Amino acid sequence: MTEREMDLSTTRVERHLFGILCTYRRPDDALTYLDRLDTQTLTPSVVVIVDNGSDAVLRAAIASRHSDRTEYRYVDVGANLGPAGAFRRGFDELRSLASPDDFIAHLDDDDPPVSDTQLEQLVADLAVELKSDLAIGGIGLSGGNLSPRTGFISRTSPSKRLGEVDHLHGGYLPVYTVSALADVQSHDPSFFFGFEELELGRRMHQRGWRLLVDNELMDKLESQYPKKRPKPTLWRQSHAAYSDGDWSRFHKERNLIRILRREGLWIAIVVTVVSRHVLKPASGVFKNPSRARNRIVLGLRATRAGLQGRTGIDERYPPPSGQQ
Repeated sequence: MTEREMDLSTTRVERHLFGILCTYRRPDDALTYLDRLDTQTLTPSVVVIVDNGSDAVLRAAIASRHSDRTEYRYVDVGANLGPAGAFRRGFDELRSLASPDDFIAHLDDDDPPVSDTQLEQLVADLAVELKSDLAIGGIGLSGGNLSPRTGFISRTSPSKRLGEVDHLHGGYLPVYTVSALADVQSHDPSFFFGFEELELGRRMHQRGWRLLVDNELMDKLESQYPKKRPKPTLWRQSHAAYSDGDWSRFHKERNLIRILRREGLWIAIVVTVVSRHVLKPASGVFKNPSRARNRIVLGLRATRAGLQGRTGIDERYPPPSGQQ
C-alpha cells in the first residue's frame, strides 16, 4: 500500500467530516446533490441543509430521507440569507457537534461532485498536509489571490500539485477545518451574495491560516466539470461579455468594493472602478448605448454602496425567484 493509499484509508477514523448545503428554491437540485453525495466513497457524517426558500417539498423530502452513513438536518431560516448567511447558519448548527480537528465541506446545490472519490481525495490531501502544518485552514479545487494594488484575482500556477491561495472558490467543494472557521466565525452574513468566499478567505489569510488548491486533482476532473475554471484575472473579466444578471452583478461589485475598503486598498478601488465599472460597460456604448449607460450606473451605484458599507439585499436589484 502506498503512503497516499494509507492516508486515504485512515482519514475516516482520524477526523470527522461534516457538510453544509446551501439552497434556495431549487428542491430538485438540492435532492439531486444529496443523491450524488451519497455515492461518494467518503460522505459527511452530518449534512445540514440550509433552506433560504422555506420550501415545503424539500422539507418533507429531507424528513423522509434515510441513509446508513449520513444524518440530514433541515434548517429553515425563514428568509433569503444568501450563501454567506446560509453557510454561517449551517456552521452555527454544527458547532455543538464538530471538534476543532474536524472538517466542514461547503456544498452548493447546483454544483455536485463529478467523481465518486472527489470528496475523499480532497479530505485525504488536507489531512496529509495538516500533519506538517497545522496552520492550513482548508483545501478546494479552485481558488485565487487578490492583488492589493489592482483588485484583480489571479489563480495559482497549475504546474504545482498544491497551490497556495488567499481564498477558495465556491462551487468547487471547498473543505475547511473547523478550527479555522471558528477562528474567524465562519462567513460574514452581511455579505449575502457575491465574493462571500473571497471575504471569508481574506479574513482567514489575515489570521495566519493557509488555504490550498488541489491542482493535481482538478486537472484530472476538469473535463468532467460542467463549467469552466474561473478566468485567470479580473482584468480579462473586465473586458469580457456580461453573463450575470443585474442583481448578481450589483451585489458582487458592491461586496468587492467593501472588501477593498475594509483592507484600505484604495488604489485597488480606483483601478476596479475604472476598469470594471466604467471601461467595461462603456466598451459597448456603440452597440447598445442604453445598456452601456445602465451598467455604468449600476457599477457606480455598487461602488457607492460598497464605500458606504451597505449590506444585505439592495431593493433596487432584488434577486429573482430561484436565484441565490
